[in-house]
Amino acid sequence: MDTMQLWESVEKTDPKYTKQFSRGGGFKGTATNATYLARKATERFGPCGIGWGVDVVSEEIIQGAPHVIDGQVVAHDLIHKVRARLWYVVDGVRGEVEHFGQTQFVGRNKHGFYTDEEAPKKSLTDAMSKCLSMLGFSADIHLGMYDDNKYVAKLHEEFAPQASADEVNALQALLTETSSDVAGFLAYFGAESLETFPASKVEAAIAVLQKKKKAKAE
Repeated sequence: MDTMQLWESVEKTDPKYTKQFSRGGGFKGTATNATYLARKATERFGPCGIGWGVDVVSEEIIQGAPHVIDGQVVAHDLIHKVRARLWYVVDGVRGEVEHFGQTQFVGRNKHGFYTDEEAPKKSLTDAMSKCLSMLGFSADIHLGMYDDNKYVAKLHEEFAPQASADEVNALQALLTETSSDVAGFLAYFGAESLETFPASKVEAAIAVLQKKKKAKAE
């Protein structure tokens, strides 16, 4: 049994579905789009509700820090907390993971006191993301690999749109006509194969090969 198979199949995160955030106290990090995580779970386990899903185990409102005005406590922060269970099926075997999610429900900012009516939804999303992280989803972010600019740049290339079948056939035809060194051609454009050739580089690659074809004809 390959115990790392699931983890390694979902650990990389497409940079297109991430964003940077900062919180009080100077805390900064990278957040992953929750819908993207749900899509990855669906790709790995099957449709939500059939191959995987999330159940609420419990939820509560927790009283937080007081807000003092003119020496009087006028209100308290309120935190919505949810405990969720994520279940999934791998090779016919059902597994479960539990985690917590929380969101500020009532608080105060520069505009005054506020109530976040979407706090329950945000808490459940937070819990789902944390459950999935325990299975390896977007582990590269949680392991701090997104702090390495070179790693992120490589991911941009890896997740970039690939050439269409017609474009791959066009490149293959030109490579054959020009008797080009395929390995050298791929290395020049930073591609591992024609099938995974970056769509953004197809136009430039065809131009190079057509120029070579023309020179050969002359």
